[in-house]
Amino acid sequence: MALNTWSSCGYMILVFLFLLGSSWASARSPTELHKKNFGLRGETVVKADHENLSEPNYSIYHRSDTLLKKVRELVERHPRIMSVEVLKGEQDGYEAEITVVTVEPGGRDVPQDMKMRLLLDFGQHGRELVTSEVAFRLLQTLAGERPFREVHLDALVRILPRTVIKIVPMENPNGRKLVEAGHFCERKNGRGVDINRNWALDWGKKEKDYDPSEEYPGQSVFSEPETVLIRDLAVAFRPHIWVNVHSGMEALFMPYDHKITVPPDGAGPMKTLLQTVHSKHCLEKCVVGSGGASVGYLAHGTATDYMYDVLKVPMAFTWEIYGDLKQPEYECFQMFNPVRRESFEEVVSRWSAAFITLTVNLPAALRELPTRALELPVWHWESLPLDPVLDIPDTELRERFTMKVRAEEASVVVDWGRDMQSEPGVNGGEKLILECSLVFTGVVLLFVCLRLFRCVSSNAHVSYSPLGERVKRVQV
Repeated sequence: MALNTWSSCGYMILVFLFLLGSSWASARSPTELHKKNFGLRGETVVKADHENLSEPNYSIYHRSDTLLKKVRELVERHPRIMSVEVLKGEQDGYEAEITVVTVEPGGRDVPQDMKMRLLLDFGQHGRELVTSEVAFRLLQTLAGERPFREVHLDALVRILPRTVIKIVPMENPNGRKLVEAGHFCERKNGRGVDINRNWALDWGKKEKDYDPSEEYPGQSVFSEPETVLIRDLAVAFRPHIWVNVHSGMEALFMPYDHKITVPPDGAGPMKTLLQTVHSKHCLEKCVVGSGGASVGYLAHGTATDYMYDVLKVPMAFTWEIYGDLKQPEYECFQMFNPVRRESFEEVVSRWSAAFITLTVNLPAALRELPTRALELPVWHWESLPLDPVLDIPDTELRERFTMKVRAEEASVVVDWGRDMQSEPGVNGGEKLILECSLVFTGVVLLFVCLRLFRCVSSNAHVSYSPLGERVKRVQV
């Protein structure tokens, strides 16, 4: 009898531990890692070798269509300072569309030629989902829907109204859709061309480690509609700075990508600007320097080199905002994107703020490049009055600037999950199942705990003889 009683207690303990572990795993997996078999186009992959690979969790990340829809809705809420256009291109039957958002915090009364101009490009490679999330967070901030964090607000209120920013939140939606279909290592566009190797400067040169599955440059320069659209956008806009945003490592690169040298005329001011961003937002972890000298390989036909050398954009950068280099090469999603919610929020928050820091420090950097940029009044923002903040046409952004608690708000941690809830029809059923599962598990755990308590209590005053017989304890 004694053995049966203790066996029952032991069984209850095992059940308790099992249910506790199952509950923890159930609560953890839907908000952190989803698993799926590996899918890489053009590669033979043994299914059994690649079980449990991570894939995008769409309660954290937006699907491409959803993200672009939310971008359009954001612009519609702020029509006096934001506009959106969809650029369309086609070559040899292959079509591409690129969404471009123009942000003019000071309104449109002053011509763009009289403003500081930034061109920011995200999502050039399909597998780098986190870059487009940074673009969306930045747009929310520029609209006044999120606070400006970690920035000199007195400088910002003088500089931002005299600035126009064009943001491409997702340059490569065709490649992105392939990733969403399960090809998690896909970086190229919808027909297999790396659009960051399709530009005319030093195009087509192949290094010894050239891998066509990763960096096929296309049949000719500008063979892809995506590169043509971005080139024409830059020609018309004439930006003072170009930033091409990627993931895969943490780095702040300036030209050149195709050689190990740096530009003779602009390296100093560009590196100073990058060091400022590095000190505030990189946690001292970023590589800073030229791409060709720092990344470990040379890249030919890149957008940043073309922008700087051919279009004469005064400053041109490539930013790498995240990388988990401990992952094996086939674990692409985790290598290029944070998978846990807290890591995602930290990366997106930190790097969206980095672009505000870049904007605030850009006038001083451009002052050091008189041969590459015509001087504008905003170059000397320190002498400008604060009045323009009152002329910001968007009510929400103006209130954000004029709040009495703006200094405190710059350091407040906000509820990042507010706009990242599960999309209707995508995750709602999964969430309901999880909640029901947790409730059921809680009820069973309560029952087990009560049984354990009774089991222990019933044996609190019982001892056992070596023969296993129950013996009443004698009071002494």
